[in-house]
Amino acid sequence: MPYSVQFVGLVCFYREKGGGRQALLPDGRNPGAGIDPHFASIIVAPGAVENATGWNGDSATPGTFSLPPSTVTLEGVDRPGTLDTKGHDDRLPQLRRIDPNFEIDPDRADTIARVHIRQGKLTAYRIRGGEAAISQLDVPHDGPIKITVTPRDGSPQRTIVLRPGTEVAVTNTAGKSVYDADAEAADRENGHFRIYERLSVRPVSLTAPVTAQSVLPESPSHHAMFARARAINLTINCSNTGCC
Repeated sequence: MPYSVQFVGLVCFYREKGGGRQALLPDGRNPGAGIDPHFASIIVAPGAVENATGWNGDSATPGTFSLPPSTVTLEGVDRPGTLDTKGHDDRLPQLRRIDPNFEIDPDRADTIARVHIRQGKLTAYRIRGGEAAISQLDVPHDGPIKITVTPRDGSPQRTIVLRPGTEVAVTNTAGKSVYDADAEAADRENGHFRIYERLSVRPVSLTAPVTAQSVLPESPSHHAMFARARAINLTINCSNTGCC
């Protein structure tokens, strides 16, 4: 049974040779004065988890797994295959268009997590209840879904096994209170986009685009994180982006 992955918050899709993409989540844990810290997580419906090993308290909230600096492998995503990005790349804000000096060397990019994507279908959407661009990856796959997290510090791998067809979210966002749907939400998101500067090998100055590059349809996702009583009020400041 195929499954879907939602990429939410600060995630940059870097074009790799051979047609793949590398999803780079900039490290926003210590972003500097005036900017809310960001944290990366894998989020699934709590009842979808069949097994989880190696987390040692990093999954205290059922269904939410906080990511250390790591590489994340989603079963079926990293295998060579066909990746359809026609409905994705040109619909996201492009970092090099905002600052021509922006350049990524993926081996040197300051990330909290990264995901290699080599097959499936990527589509850009607008998050429910907000303006941010998010990305959905539809993955051809049969059976349970295994997610492997390989920490960069050499500590043991962590795994999650999910029921077939489970919808997964890979997120890089600030605290929940920042995104409550109220009049001050946009003000509290000021500066989030600057965290993308950590991915560039050159000094750059990034400002969030005033509007998305195209009118995106609202996400059709049924992920549990979108079923909150109040919308996740992400603005364009916390959009997915593309580069290079």
